[in-house]
Amino acid sequence: MNLKKTSHSFVSTAIIISLTLLIAILGSPCLFLPRAYTAKLIHSWSRLMLVLFKRLDGLDWEIIGKENIPSGPFIVASKHQSIWDTIFFTALFPDSAMVLKRMIIFIPFYGWHAMKVGMIWLDRGAHSKSIRKLVKQGKSCSISERPIVIFPEGTRSPVGEKTPYKSGVAALYKFLKIPCIPVALNSGVYWKTKGLDRNPGKITVKFMPQIPPGLNRKDFEKKLENTIETETNLLIG
Repeated sequence: MNLKKTSHSFVSTAIIISLTLLIAILGSPCLFLPRAYTAKLIHSWSRLMLVLFKRLDGLDWEIIGKENIPSGPFIVASKHQSIWDTIFFTALFPDSAMVLKRMIIFIPFYGWHAMKVGMIWLDRGAHSKSIRKLVKQGKSCSISERPIVIFPEGTRSPVGEKTPYKSGVAALYKFLKIPCIPVALNSGVYWKTKGLDRNPGKITVKFMPQIPPGLNRKDFEKKLENTIETETNLLIG
């Protein structure tokens, strides 16, 4: 075990968690103000976290294919390898609607702010009912032209591995009738999939050309999965 590295990671994590808690507490009045204030708070916090990861841990990032991000409502369907991913997308998009597990609601402060800003909740316990709620929430976000961010696998997957793609992304694509942008990344190379351990380096996030609405479910799922997995494997080398 590298004690120096472990000690640095502990100190860095302690600073980040303490600052996050402070911001969440100081930002509590936003919970009683219009939703836009909480959206700004989450966006600003996320951007600050990326800066801290870079300054404290040497963890940088780059974006490829940003020109593929359209205007208007769209779905971002991304590979998910680490905690960094969720922070990145709320930092990139000022008012994104992230599809999150329902259990996150119960996390003090963070869950309250996420509820206030209108994140999308997914309850895995009741499949058909959960999908209907997902689509209903997605429609509301689409009307407001908020980008919807979803991780099709539903959980983080270690580098080089893949878990089955869930039906949520296909349901959003079918019923919302908006473009879907496949996204590949290699965050797991630098940030451990399960946990907070991270190493210096440059994470690459690649936005691929959009999948326009209109494909049937089978063709959409095949195209989405092949695109994300192929590009991700290229990024992880």
